[in-house]
Amino acid sequence: MRNILNINSDWMLSTEKRADNKSVHKRILPLNKEDEYCYYLELLGASSSMEVFMNQEKIGTHNGIYTLYRIDVTDYIVNGDNELDIVCDGEVPCLDASLIIVGKYHFSLDHFGDAGLTVIPQEISSSSASIRILASAKDLPEDAMISYTVLTTTGTMLANKSVPATTPEYICRLTNPCLWNGKTSPKLYMVVAGLIVNDTIEDQIVLPFGLRNLKMESGSDITVNGLCIPENDLVHILESDPFVYDDMDEDGTFACVELKELCNLSTDEADCKNLLTEYVLQNAYHPSILCWKLPEEHADFATLLRELDSTRPVLF
Repeated sequence: MRNILNINSDWMLSTEKRADNKSVHKRILPLNKEDEYCYYLELLGASSSMEVFMNQEKIGTHNGIYTLYRIDVTDYIVNGDNELDIVCDGEVPCLDASLIIVGKYHFSLDHFGDAGLTVIPQEISSSSASIRILASAKDLPEDAMISYTVLTTTGTMLANKSVPATTPEYICRLTNPCLWNGKTSPKLYMVVAGLIVNDTIEDQIVLPFGLRNLKMESGSDITVNGLCIPENDLVHILESDPFVYDDMDEDGTFACVELKELCNLSTDEADCKNLLTEYVLQNAYHPSILCWKLPEEHADFATLLRELDSTRPVLF
């Protein structure tokens, strides 16, 4: 099972001078490294441009303050003290820094910073719901299994199934579901995915989600479960902290994610595509997000957004 260590404290702003005027932030990580585990560094809300060094070796770069960045550091850390350096534009290295420790067999942690689990509502009505659930993992034994359990937020089990990890998709069908309906009824569910190897749960993910029937009407109006939500009634937002969207899910806020600033932070077309992919995949499970909004000058990326998330409209 995974262990997540908060490493936000004890950062030191280096007095070293750099020709590019960027800040160097240092932290010593004392670790009891064990060979049977993998180690991932996770940084959330870092500066617009960041380089990561472990024990004075450059191991990664990332652009953009709005997306989570995760990197496998297993081969770069040692048993004992490790020096982590983050070179960035800001005075504070990141909003949140964690070290994720997982066993050899684990759900994917290196796919655009997403959870390793996707939940896609497909056919939703007040009488029935079809939900596509898919976890990702690699380098597993042939007999590995993935278990899925769908629950209410109070812990009542609604559905449960185990599938081979080689064919990890599960189509869950619920009858008479409680729909997420904004502030009227911000009902949420949870899915728990477990990775099973040799009858042992090696890793587990818990992801909340909501069910709502989302459609695009004429112009830029959106309907949620048949109720028209004018664009002017949406909260227009671009948030780096996913806990803000968690709160919006729970209190029933209708949100339109404005992607202009994220696009403007990109260095080129490839970087813009990467940032958009990260942002959509990391946040698509939030029912409060009703639509993505691109600036007109980046309208060509609408096809990408629709490929990444077929459940939401793209506005301009």
